[in-house]
Amino acid sequence: KRDMDFLKEGVKLGVEVQFGKYAFMVYNVCAKMTIFSNLGKIDTGIEIVPVKHLADEMSTGVSYFEQFAWDLTKRGTSNIDIPVLILGIDI
Repeated sequence: KRDMDFLKEGVKLGVEVQFGKYAFMVYNVCAKMTIFSNLGKIDTGIEIVPVKHLADEMSTGVSYFEQFAWDLTKRGTSNIDIPVLILGIDI
């Protein structure tokens, strides 16, 4: 069974908070959110990730907003994508 960190069912919004490895960020946005959309649970997603400044203060291997945003921009869009807001946070 798949879970999301937060689901707001009235507006079909899914939220994931990811402070881990890059592969988990990609999975959340490019696979998990699409799966939840196909199941009719969400129409839109939010992915909350650290910015580079915060990631540099964390353990090694943590990905960050700037890298993820660049990759998603260069990846382009797909007909299975759903709208996802990527939020980069810092302290």
